[in-house]
Amino acid sequence: MEEPFSIGERLRQLRNERNISQRDLARMANLSPNSISLIEREETSPSVATLQSLATALSVRMSYFFEEESPSSVLHIKSGSRPKIESGGVVIEGMGKTLPFQELEPFSITLEPKAGSGGERQVVHSGHEFVYCLQGKIEYVIDGKVHLIETGDILIFEATLPHLWRNPFEAEAKFLLVLQTPNSSREPVQRHFSSHPSVNHIGG
Repeated sequence: MEEPFSIGERLRQLRNERNISQRDLARMANLSPNSISLIEREETSPSVATLQSLATALSVRMSYFFEEESPSSVLHIKSGSRPKIESGGVVIEGMGKTLPFQELEPFSITLEPKAGSGGERQVVHSGHEFVYCLQGKIEYVIDGKVHLIETGDILIFEATLPHLWRNPFEAEAKFLLVLQTPNSSREPVQRHFSSHPSVNHIGG
């Protein structure tokens, strides 16, 4: 029988594998030790910004918290089988296991009214970001400029620019988010690792 999906368990396993204490991880991810403890005990669900900070500190893709890597070279994900987490009016669905040398990380995001990626905290990471609005409308703030993304709109930008996304409107919004992070070089991660969230996977 397949074990239930658990972000807390995967965080604890990876932290123990790296021999990192909760206090050290909290310092590395710019979070409180209590936040790490609550996440590992499944007493709270991390925000998108928190997951990205943890991914940076532990040098893994954000998708690590959704699914394990797959040795397969072809993925066929059936409807209703995607793992997901819910936190603060945000539903994040992982859309596939990580393939060897995979550079694309797709996610389906659902935002309740007034929800967003984590307050006003902006994200910076290597590669590019692709956004396709499936329903409603959202705002993407990129390098200080607000972009209104409505149903059917596409947005592509360099993810080294500070950015965040939010739904300040009264209706639910859904969008497809694809993160592209180059595996050919570790330089972007090394440049952003210490002080900026990143989803670039540099683990073996």
